[in-house]
Amino acid sequence: MIAYLSDRANSVTALGILCSGAGIGLAVRGNYEAGIALGLWAIIADDVDGAIARRAKNRTMAAKAIGKSLDGFSDLIFGSVIPAIVIASVMDFAASGVFAAYLLLIGALRLAYFDYFGLSDEGYSTGLPLSYDLPVLAAIFLIHRIVAPLELSVVLPAIFLPLSLLHIAPLKIKASGTLVHVLTIAIAIIGSAGLLITSGIRA
Repeated sequence: MIAYLSDRANSVTALGILCSGAGIGLAVRGNYEAGIALGLWAIIADDVDGAIARRAKNRTMAAKAIGKSLDGFSDLIFGSVIPAIVIASVMDFAASGVFAAYLLLIGALRLAYFDYFGLSDEGYSTGLPLSYDLPVLAAIFLIHRIVAPLELSVVLPAIFLPLSLLHIAPLKIKASGTLVHVLTIAIAIIGSAGLLITSGIRA
């Protein structure tokens, strides 16, 4: 099995999963900023692995299939698991576990739908991609640390409840082009740097 990680696209996906795993470890210890920052690097890996896969020649069907599954797991981890852990951790009432389970279910449903239906012939997907969640979470924490303190236990569920519904809404989202890829990577790098700096200041 491990041999399939020698495929360049799969190895980048695996690196992203490692970043997300490390981010989870930091988040559960209360270092939310650093955990989110590592999750943003998983988004970068997710953006890069697709470009590598499209340019790769002579990839086996097995490598492609395993890469597709790895990519789905990676999306679920950085798109749902990290936000669910962070939000559940800052919520100070009993429903936090239920809300986290809800976010995971929505993320899994969105990915399962996309795995089956994929993009339309015109290049549109249905529902907001999960990759939007972590940048939104990063922006909220940056505002909280740099601009003005927020009541995160209220703000986060208030924002992520409607945001999660957009993932399963019948919205048609155009698949990203070159400019969007560049912006995605730039936002992830700037956001992760800002979060790590604020994390260091707080420590």
